[in-house]
Amino acid sequence: MKSTLDLWKIAFTFLLIAGVLGLVLRLHFINPLDGVNYQFVLHGHSHVVLLGWVFNALVAAVHIMLFGNEISKRYKILYWLFQISVLGMLISFPLQGYAFVSIFFSTLHILLSYVWVVWTWKKSKNLEKNVAPFVRWGLFYLIIATLGPFSLGPIIATGGVGSDLYFMAIYYYLHFLYNGFFIFMLLGMFFWLLKKRELNINSEGQEKFINLMNVSCILTLFLSALWMQPETYVYLIGAVAGIIQLLAIGQLWGIVRPVWKDFLKQMNREARLLIGVVLIGLLLKVTLQALSALPVVADLAYAVRNYIIGYLHLVFIGIVTPFLFTWFNERGMIDLQSKVKKVGLIFFLIGFIASEFVMVTPSLWGINYFKLLFGVSFVLWTGFVLIRPSKSGLT
Repeated sequence: MKSTLDLWKIAFTFLLIAGVLGLVLRLHFINPLDGVNYQFVLHGHSHVVLLGWVFNALVAAVHIMLFGNEISKRYKILYWLFQISVLGMLISFPLQGYAFVSIFFSTLHILLSYVWVVWTWKKSKNLEKNVAPFVRWGLFYLIIATLGPFSLGPIIATGGVGSDLYFMAIYYYLHFLYNGFFIFMLLGMFFWLLKKRELNINSEGQEKFINLMNVSCILTLFLSALWMQPETYVYLIGAVAGIIQLLAIGQLWGIVRPVWKDFLKQMNREARLLIGVVLIGLLLKVTLQALSALPVVADLAYAVRNYIIGYLHLVFIGIVTPFLFTWFNERGMIDLQSKVKKVGLIFFLIGFIASEFVMVTPSLWGINYFKLLFGVSFVLWTGFVLIRPSKSGLT
């Protein structure tokens, strides 16, 4: 590991591996493989997406913002320990599901993340004042999220496997991971990029935006409990949270609107396209979350599992992934203007849009549904293969 480009390449490799596991899951409904447990592979797929792809990419980005291209010896050791834990989960989850080995490696990753949080928190004082708050809040939500997995032990020990509390612990973890840690880190990367391009924004407006985002992040947790058909006040809190989140997005637009045109001018056409995908995905995400406070929508989402999967894919493939592609393109780690990557970008967008559409409209496709879903998922994965990291380093 010589530079941060290697960190990015490792993260990208796990994206490709997660895609392969995703294809295996799709293939299961067409021609199940002997000895393959669908649920076990699903656990492996989700952990590799969350921790092998997104977590690793965010760690690489934060390192670039803090230290540039230099990697210290102790950081290399920590990073390789992260990869050992992810590889352990990649192997153990498809083989045994949640058992001693997989739990060991997932717990190891959490403990290592605490070390990374402490290191990063100390160094975050060196970040620009409009970037540091997002990074620190992201670190905070990462710590908060890990309380979910740690609570599973006592829940399981008391016979609570499969109970409402058991599933809420999982949803709690996922909520604060992607609505807290992931989103706040992406925002920090975005504002860092603005600063790097010497595009100044209104700091007072940014503080208000952070406050709205924090309130909405905490309160939208109630939306994760609507599948239990709780008391009316839980729906009301969820509705308020959805509205606050919409207000936060409006506040964000008010902050960046004065510099938006200049920001886009400094990007190539492919990066502008991906930013457009991110914006559309973000608007869909917050709108769907607000609508999910309606009992009829919440019950429908719970009844139709594909809607939940489609929503998660919207977040990870329609928001997080294209933003990471854009950000690392701006750092010279992906050349989106090369011919191969342009083709890969087309495959990626077609595969993503088609898979989302097919997934939420299964009744339109009849007996060909699973074959079609596998086909468009393969197109998506092919796009990932073609969009590979550059050979040279930072720009």
